[in-house]
Amino acid sequence: MPKIVDHQEQRLQLAATVAEVVAQIGLEHTTLRTVAAHHGCTKGMVQHYFSDKEALLLSAIHFVEQQSALRVEAAAEGLSGLDHLHSRLLAQLPLTAALLNEWRVRLSFITLASQVPAVQSLLEQRQQLEQSQAMRALRQAQRSGELRSGITLLKVYRVLAAAIYGLAAIAVANGGQWSPMLQKQLLKSMIDDLRS
Repeated sequence: MPKIVDHQEQRLQLAATVAEVVAQIGLEHTTLRTVAAHHGCTKGMVQHYFSDKEALLLSAIHFVEQQSALRVEAAAEGLSGLDHLHSRLLAQLPLTAALLNEWRVRLSFITLASQVPAVQSLLEQRQQLEQSQAMRALRQAQRSGELRSGITLLKVYRVLAAAIYGLAAIAVANGGQWSPMLQKQLLKSMIDDLRS
């Protein structure tokens, strides 16, 4: 009896491998061949799912952003206001080796976005979705009286988003020298500064 292959699952596993390879050796060295070697399959199998290098690389950022979105939504489920926002942002910090690798992939693609419209579009959509969810949480916090007066919601979101990206960039650049505890403390301090 022929083996039944779940093509969607196989493609997802390959995309996870592509993301691992990008995190380890960078975009420029990630090829169909290196992914095949890392995944333990033939180059032909990788080509079956990804026709060229661009499709291969795009699978990595799609995978990373999809995993991030699922994790962030699960972390904030059932919460509202500043607790919701804090949980969303906390779930994005590079607190583990796996999340540090996720940020290595994301930061690699940020530099590519100015050259590849598909990457720019994907990152822009993800950022807009995250902004929409964060703004909803901030509006809830404002309505419930959690926020101190005089706060401009969009400005607050932009500062927090920049802080998350900054913390991630520092963690990647410094090999994770900013401990998870320090990252958590900095985020908590920024959220606490918003409270009334």
